[in-house]
Parts: sequence; structure tokens; C-alpha cells
Amino acid sequence: MLKHLPIDRQHLLSPLLLIVAAFICSVPFAHNIDTFNFQHEAVNQGQWYRLMTHAFWHTNTNHFLLNSAGILLLWALHGEYYNQRNVLGVIGFGILLSGCLVWCFSPDIDRYVGLSAALHGLFVWGACHDICKHRRSGWLLLIGLCIKLIQEQWFEDPTTAELINASVATMAHVYGAFAGGCYFVLEKIWSRHAHRNQISKP
Repeated sequence: MLKHLPIDRQHLLSPLLLIVAAFICSVPFAHNIDTFNFQHEAVNQGQWYRLMTHAFWHTNTNHFLLNSAGILLLWALHGEYYNQRNVLGVIGFGILLSGCLVWCFSPDIDRYVGLSAALHGLFVWGACHDICKHRRSGWLLLIGLCIKLIQEQWFEDPTTAELINASVATMAHVYGAFAGGCYFVLEKIWSRHAHRNQISKP
């Protein structure tokens, strides 16, 4: 079974680093959550770092384990596309853009933490790469995600909320998915620009 998984160092290192970073913040430094979580009023007062740091803290161990399982599942699904640069790029972009969109457009989300928004972005990014490789699974994954995101807006999931001891920031998931799509488009534009520059060199 392992031979079918993307276990090369370039594919596996970034997901593992992400889990380790979240573990360090969420377990030994869990007491610092109020200092680094997303808080609308704190961001309004200029604590911009919260737009990034909130993603690495979690409400409890269950929350951390759920996001870690999500990272591993996405790696098993799309890890063949992963390397240190693109995974950290899409995750970082997803964290920042989703945080900014929550701050600008979702004042009802007063506080939140966790990587789930950025992981939705990583999911979209991977599905888009599937589509570029003419894999029908990419379209199926995007359709499935759209159904999930729409369902989350209409029906609250009390089981997950109880498990993580917090309400689920469902709009942050939408923003994260949007960020993943944006990153994919920007990545393609940059790649084509770099390719044209390479061709034009004497």
C-alpha cells in the first residue's frame, strides 16, 4: 500500500512540518491561544499578526487531531504535487487571505483558530491540478466540496462543534477554498510568465 503513497521527502516533508508546527502551538503552548487567535477587535487595533498566527492554534486536542488527519488525507490524495515551496505557499496564502476576508466580511466570527480554512484551499489547489492533468476526479472533488460548503451554510453540524468545543467558522471554509483557487490561478500566471521570459532569453 505504501508504494502508492507519495512518500518521497519532497512530497512528505511539508505536511509533516505543518503538523509539527500546529502541535507545538496547540499542545505545549496552548495557554497562549488568546494572544495569537483571531479576534476582530484585536485586529482592528493593529494586531495584524493574528491574521496568520490564528491558524496554528486549536481549541483542544480533538481540533488539532482533526486538522492533522485532514493534512494527511490531503497528502494521500494530492501529495504527488507537493514540494516545500508550493505547499507552504498555498497554505500561507490561504491562511492570510481567509483571515483577511473573515476580518472584512464576517464580523459575526468574532474569534477563531485552526487550519481548516487553509486546508480547504489546499484541497481546491490539488483538485485544480487534477483537472490540469485531465483527471475527472478533480471535477468530482470540486463538486463535492461545493456541496459541502453550501450544506454548511444551511445546516449546522453540532457533532463537530461539540467535538472541538467551539462553533465551526463555516464562512472561513468558503474563504479558504476561494484562496486556494486564487493561488492556483496566480501560480499558473507566474509559471507562464517565467516560461515566456526563459524562451525570450538569447
